[in-house]
Amino acid sequence: MTYETFKEQIFLNLKEIFSDSTDISIQPFPHNNHMILDGLIILEPGCNVSPTIYLNHYYESYQKGASFSSIQEQILHYYYSHCRIRSIDTSFFTCFEQVRPHIVYKLIHYEKNKELLKEVPHFPYLDLAIVFYCLIQESPRKNASILIYNKHLAYWNISKSTLLHFAQKNTPLLLSFCCTSLADLIFAPSDVLPKEDYQEISEEVIPMYVLTNRQRLNGACCILYQNVLKQISEQLNDSLYILPSSIHEVIVIPSAQAGEPLELSDIVKEINLTEVAPDEVLSDCVYYYDRFSGCISIC
Repeated sequence: MTYETFKEQIFLNLKEIFSDSTDISIQPFPHNNHMILDGLIILEPGCNVSPTIYLNHYYESYQKGASFSSIQEQILHYYYSHCRIRSIDTSFFTCFEQVRPHIVYKLIHYEKNKELLKEVPHFPYLDLAIVFYCLIQESPRKNASILIYNKHLAYWNISKSTLLHFAQKNTPLLLSFCCTSLADLIFAPSDVLPKEDYQEISEEVIPMYVLTNRQRLNGACCILYQNVLKQISEQLNDSLYILPSSIHEVIVIPSAQAGEPLELSDIVKEINLTEVAPDEVLSDCVYYYDRFSGCISIC
């Protein structure tokens, strides 16, 4: 089945499942890193917001051998588990005083998003760019977002510096950071693995820590939070190498135990090519945080 046939069949099957008054469409969406993805939108009666379900990834699963029926079930499961926000009063977006508490930032790659950056307020940072969006939360794990464009600043009559000011206050509060040992995530104790074996394996692993936010959404921006890297470096009593594993998280390694920076860079490039979805890649660079100067730089 070709990709076009795959999309058409998904569309026709969903039209059979949902009521006639449900608006179902597949639209191209500009995405991170200059990617265009096909987003499935299902708007049931009385709803003005829907999770965007990107079909490109599902077709890749189909090509790898997953059955069409199982993929359709996955799509429906994703929809029903992410559609708790049914309606948003978009009129609030016209008033900056109402938008202001919801303004947050995220990090994207600068060069790979140059076309997008022409249209959105941003600040360069290392080889990255800080961009802004409005976070609409129903619960800690259920949210929607609206990317902020230059036209919004003109409508609100504010500067991008004002945007940055409120994002610096809001983001750590709305998307609080967490830093977890990678060994604890991988080698979690279980009934299968005896405790003494778990401890022995953990001690042999190079200490790596996953830094992200508690929602694990656009969490790489936690490196921007005031004093977060300082706290981690003080806790580890060392400067830090920072590996951008995706737009959602970074991996932090104490510099004395990290090995050669060039080898770390090769690891990041390999992971980006083989493990990370193209639209979730942040950078191929490795960063260095100097605990004495408090500065972060590209290795």
